[in-house]
Amino acid sequence: MLGASRTSLETVREVLANNPGDAELGEQLLAIATLLASESTLRGSLGDPGSAAAQRIAIVDSLLAGKVSAVALNLAKEVVSRRWSSGRDLVEAFGTLGAEALFIQAEADGRLDAVQNQLFDFSRAVAANGELQLVLGNPAVPGAQRSAVVGSLVEGRVEPETFVLLKDAVSNPRGRRLDDALTELVELAAVRRRELLAQVRAAVELSNEQSERLATVLARVYGQPVQIQQILDPAVVGGVSVTINDEVIDGTTVHRLEQARRLLVGGQG
Repeated sequence: MLGASRTSLETVREVLANNPGDAELGEQLLAIATLLASESTLRGSLGDPGSAAAQRIAIVDSLLAGKVSAVALNLAKEVVSRRWSSGRDLVEAFGTLGAEALFIQAEADGRLDAVQNQLFDFSRAVAANGELQLVLGNPAVPGAQRSAVVGSLVEGRVEPETFVLLKDAVSNPRGRRLDDALTELVELAAVRRRELLAQVRAAVELSNEQSERLATVLARVYGQPVQIQQILDPAVVGGVSVTINDEVIDGTTVHRLEQARRLLVGGQG
């Protein structure tokens, strides 16, 4: 998000932090995001910066009153009263708030670390299984069917918040690729834990000592705690490739060879 949307999102996230609600709040906000993603006319009406805020709030009140909790309704009114650069940003805002509400609940119960790790483990499991990718990431497969597959894999094995978020990610992608949706969730959880998330790709698993040393070095560079999440990638030859937010720190042999090749080609010109 950029400009007005980013400012609006930060404002409503603060509202959520001060009114965290109960266990149902996250699911209700995710349901609102899915509704807006599927209803273009409604999305346009609620995301129209040219209409009066009072008009947008009235639409939400007529649509959701009595169907969601008071906290969810008030937060939804706060969201639509703000300025959004596009209807897509409005949908994303509700999705982000829904996930964050679930993370707040997990954090209050001392389970946020587990939720984040489970989301990451599931994302890697999907990435490593082509058949699973075809089923869960295929928009031609009904959402209910994709959700049922997730249920068969993880129900009773993960935290309740993890289960809700995984089912939402696969059954209601809201224009996102599945891998992107899962990555966003892992990163949001890291933000909630007040940590940066570093995805480290290497051909072999780092030892605990190497992982801790890397986290320490990165924390010094970025000025805040860094959590290391390892991704085994046979394509990585020598060294590691680290991604933090959108920044890639590539220390692999392949990258250094490519740099050398470019220098040689440039020198021949």
